[in-house]
Amino acid sequence: MVSIRFRHFPMCAAIVGALAVNVVLVEGAAAQSSGVSAWGAADFRIWGYVPNWTTVPQINNFSTNGIYDHVSDVLYFGGVQPKSNGTLHYYYGNATQNATNHIAALKTASQSHGFNLHSSMFTVNGGETDDVWNAIVSNPTTRATFVNNVKNFLVANNMKGYNLDWERPGDATEWGNYTQLARELRAALNPLGIEVSVCDYGSTDYSWDNTSQFDAKVYDQLFVMSYHLTASSTGTYTNQKLNLTQQGAAKAFSNDQIGIGFGTWGAGGPATVSLQTIVNANPNLPYDALTFTGTINDINGVSRTGTWNIESRKQVREKVQLAIDRGMPGLFSWTMHYDAAGQYSLHRVAHHYAMVKKQMPDLNLDGVVDAADANALADNMGTVPGATGTATAAEFENFYMSGNWEKGDRDGNGFVNQADASWLATRYAAIGVALPDRLAYSGTFEKFNNSVGLVGRWAAGQARSGLEETGNFTQHNPNQLEFVGTGLGAGKFRNTSVTIRNQNSSEAASAINAGQRTMRADLAAPIDLSADGETFITFLVRQNTAGLSASQLSSANRILSLEMLDANGVSQYDFSFHGQQTDFSIRSQADAAGADVQTDGFAADAAYLFVGKLSGNGAGANTLQASLFANGANVANFADPQFQWMLTAEGGAGFNPLITDLQFKSLFEGSFTVSNGSAGRATFSRRRSPATSTPTALLRSTTSIAGKPALVSRGTPPIGMETPMATKSLTEPTCSFGNATSA
Repeated sequence: MVSIRFRHFPMCAAIVGALAVNVVLVEGAAAQSSGVSAWGAADFRIWGYVPNWTTVPQINNFSTNGIYDHVSDVLYFGGVQPKSNGTLHYYYGNATQNATNHIAALKTASQSHGFNLHSSMFTVNGGETDDVWNAIVSNPTTRATFVNNVKNFLVANNMKGYNLDWERPGDATEWGNYTQLARELRAALNPLGIEVSVCDYGSTDYSWDNTSQFDAKVYDQLFVMSYHLTASSTGTYTNQKLNLTQQGAAKAFSNDQIGIGFGTWGAGGPATVSLQTIVNANPNLPYDALTFTGTINDINGVSRTGTWNIESRKQVREKVQLAIDRGMPGLFSWTMHYDAAGQYSLHRVAHHYAMVKKQMPDLNLDGVVDAADANALADNMGTVPGATGTATAAEFENFYMSGNWEKGDRDGNGFVNQADASWLATRYAAIGVALPDRLAYSGTFEKFNNSVGLVGRWAAGQARSGLEETGNFTQHNPNQLEFVGTGLGAGKFRNTSVTIRNQNSSEAASAINAGQRTMRADLAAPIDLSADGETFITFLVRQNTAGLSASQLSSANRILSLEMLDANGVSQYDFSFHGQQTDFSIRSQADAAGADVQTDGFAADAAYLFVGKLSGNGAGANTLQASLFANGANVANFADPQFQWMLTAEGGAGFNPLITDLQFKSLFEGSFTVSNGSAGRATFSRRRSPATSTPTALLRSTTSIAGKPALVSRGTPPIGMETPMATKSLTEPTCSFGNATSA
């Protein structure tokens, strides 16, 4: 078989590195590119015929209605016609309806949509069909003239295939001459990368191989016109082609040459009608409907009443399955312009089914596997298209009509989750397509750039199976969380954010996705609490109640924590936000003698600015402090020792861990949105500012947690620290905290 050219893409200038996702790279996979032809990668094709009575507006409409996306190859039928002397005639109906205009429109579309353009010849010029074809095939000189003219025509128009469609020779002699023409065409065209195919009826004329000239291998494909036949009948008819063995098995047709046909028009009625007209009359056309009865316009606009035979979506899928099972190259249609648009398009139905069964991640069904498909899945991570299944014909129809595949639910289980993302990543590696830099595949939050005080990006935590369910995280563009305050400290936050979601009702019903959610980042410099020094942490935070179930709303486990981890990943302390209790707290997780403190002030569905402070004190006890500010609050210079912290917790003497990482953790009952964090020293500009900060709401008394001592600090310096002057000079924030408009 000749090598077929599909759409090519330039190599990526840079390939995403350091992926956290567990992807098995297939040995021998091609170098990564920005995209590949889905048809070539799947080794499956759909040819569509465009006859010469198709209008130029109809041809141009294939771009609008999307049918071009669902074909790998287009055959222009009958526009260029053979003459008995071996020359070619260009069909001319009128100034707009002619072969020249048709070919120009098709060539333009081929370049923009990437399909292969072929010429198919049946209609003749200057005589009866059989007479003209016989005049060509029976004379070696005329055959040579014809072959040369066809070659020049195809090359001039950048066509990739030639289709013989004489229907059909009448005896063994004519069949022998016809085969010889195909042999000579293939010898001239294959070296140029141009295929030669032949059409034939479903039924077989056994005179075809009753001549020494017969050799099925002179054809790249045999198109069996099995329009409106069941898959079972199609299989029977194709078996007849395989049985053309009178010249020996080596010269017989094989399954990998046979394409099978489906029809897009209503047959058997008073006149030809298009599937689009039938769908217009019955927008809920059943997926297994093989007939239509009613009053509709035929293809010439004449009203007709009758019953027509049609190909159902179910039948087309069964034909695709037949082709896959037998190793056939694909399906072909008669015709493209009779087909319906959208989900009722039989070209789309065949395309969709082939991609699903071939496990080729052309999710948006445009014939290309590229970043757009991966982004479609990433955009839908964590969503619930709804379980459909794919095992039965009815289930698969629901899977198709519900658009599960297009959203990334590859198997109809109703969820777009990490299993789908990992599958797609594996398939991209196998076919050599570069994955986009998205959380679902890299495990890192690509919108959390330039995290102050942190190395690289925040990353989703990993479970035993690889990445934790990244569908639990939704990244937002800047200003999703809105906070406006007054005072020097009011703008000290980053404004990109991520929502860490709860387990949804469908997941709860399926008893899945009940694990904790974590996102982690390495500190640029460890926080050594055995040394004197201060580190500040700021971010925006909001608890979300929309979408929570009644049990989740009442759950005391609705908690978001920012954990401070040591090199072993063990939490030493955390700042926590308690949704059901509307509290925030400081908890000494690894310090048995450390204080746990908690206070009110974390209402639902409102954005807050959180400011935390970690103070090392040499051999003495270290101190953690925190404040939470509602929108509109005055946030003073929190680097000033006189700043009034809402919470203060003192650690146990001699417990001075080295903090290397920060980690947000949320349990499945809660939903929280947090902005990118900043960590480091904070300095302020030389402007006078109030030395204290007053919360916008009166907080209740700080309480102890789990029997640990509670420390309350309202402007009193921590024990063991020198009390500085209240009029300390202030400077603008350094790069540690950036500005309020940074990502």
